[in-house]
Amino acid sequence: MVKKVLIISVAIIILAGIIIYSQHGQVYNLLNKSNKEKVVYTESQTIKLPMEKVRTLNPVTSKDSDTYQISKLVFESLFYLDNNLSLTNGLASSYSYSPDKDSVTITIKTDSYFSNGSNVTGEDVKYSIDNYIAAAASGNTIYGSYVANIQSVSVERNDKYSVVVNFKNKSDVSMENFVFPIVSERNFGKYQASKVVSTDFIPVGSGPYAIENYNDISKLDLVANDYYNGEKPTNALSFTVLPEKNDVIPLLEVNNISTGCLEALSRNTLISDKKINSKNFASNEVEVVGYNFTKEAMADKKVRQAIAYAIDTKSLNETAYYKNGIACDSIYFPGYLGIKNTGDHYKFDLKKAAKLLASANYLDKDGNGYLEDKNNNELTVSILVNGADQSRKMVAEAIKASLDKLSVSSRIIYATDSDDFNNKLHAKDYDIFVGGMKINETYDLRSFLHSDYNNIIGYSNKKVDRLLDKLKSGITQDQKIEDVKAIKSILSDELPYYCIIYKTYGALTAESLKGNNNSFMFNNFYNGCQSWYCKYPVAETPKVVDSAVNNNSENQ
Repeated sequence: MVKKVLIISVAIIILAGIIIYSQHGQVYNLLNKSNKEKVVYTESQTIKLPMEKVRTLNPVTSKDSDTYQISKLVFESLFYLDNNLSLTNGLASSYSYSPDKDSVTITIKTDSYFSNGSNVTGEDVKYSIDNYIAAAASGNTIYGSYVANIQSVSVERNDKYSVVVNFKNKSDVSMENFVFPIVSERNFGKYQASKVVSTDFIPVGSGPYAIENYNDISKLDLVANDYYNGEKPTNALSFTVLPEKNDVIPLLEVNNISTGCLEALSRNTLISDKKINSKNFASNEVEVVGYNFTKEAMADKKVRQAIAYAIDTKSLNETAYYKNGIACDSIYFPGYLGIKNTGDHYKFDLKKAAKLLASANYLDKDGNGYLEDKNNNELTVSILVNGADQSRKMVAEAIKASLDKLSVSSRIIYATDSDDFNNKLHAKDYDIFVGGMKINETYDLRSFLHSDYNNIIGYSNKKVDRLLDKLKSGITQDQKIEDVKAIKSILSDELPYYCIIYKTYGALTAESLKGNNNSFMFNNFYNGCQSWYCKYPVAETPKVVDSAVNNNSENQ
């Protein structure tokens, strides 16, 4: 009996201890957790964006990059270029060339409207093209090359939704040129679109957004265009005018701006300790080594290939370009027309470089430590570079170091600035140059490669000439793909230019930005922004609750 009582007593004591410990634990936990914030979120359909002060919002006459990007939101074009720079329809429903391709008939979608409710017709297309041509005559538009081959435009007599565009010649009739914004005469007045450059001008377009408010020194507000014939935006865009592009960084960190674009190669160092997301995307800027074909040694394909093998592009991307470059198989845009980018075909290999030079009969015949050709002339390589560009200067110096290891005599010609570099480039007193190209979105490479376009390096290949012309002759998409593949194959072998890297731009986004599918493009930064929204944290601090006090009050 005593043993039973003892067991019961011990059990009661243990149970009491558990209850007391549990109560004290609850009080401890409550007191310690009471000051922690419970985070809830609120959503906003207003996207805050940056812009610099622009000269005008008139897309016909503006040369400002922000106007160019904003025009993609406010205006539609007859055609667009997608993520691979492939042609897609915009306002145009169809097009057909005349049998000799000296003209094209473009039919416009009948259900397209400007944000003021007026229908987009062939007259608007004619008005737009006429004004771009007029602006191009005075050098007052970025779309001069797009309309340079247009002779005239007329509207079909019995169809107000069709226009006939007559060309000057058949060398440049591709629809990639028709990606400029279509404007309305009602907005500008007769023949005035080519003249308006005022800072307070408010344009009317047929794009997904319409301008609600605009002050050229403070802000621009865009709302959904009620008359847009595509998927209407679910948000509004509010642009804040900033003095400098870099001013976006502190505003991104505190969610006062949703996203911004920085092109500077050193951008990663600016945001390394910031709560900012960063996404790199391919630009239209390619860094290259170009060969001077007027020099005997550089006209030898094996020498050009040997120099390419002597360039450590992977290392240079890390050291000279801050890891903000993409390895690319040619000077064509990475993934152009959906064609796979196969990367660097001449990965750094000094042994391969040496073998190529030897097979080209460059040997150290006199034992002086430098290679000579079959006529005992020393192989020398002069490297032209803009000494004010630190990234390219590092590339030139790395190339010289590799050539030294290959027993190739070399020297660097340092231009003082970009103007001096261009002057020296045209003088052609160099063997190779380290430089860059910023290529138009239509990717007409004839000025760089075609023998009839006075390309700066003196390269000539009649097959490449024919293929480049064919690409702009109004052929089908499938034909373009096959021709670009053929061109890239030739360029990979003959190597008129060696691609060091394709530069990337950085899309910086605040942590609050949602709905973004990272579809940024150099020629359409706000691509897909119609579905963006913001999700902001709202902190709630609950009151401290003392359970012991509560228990006492309940027992009273």
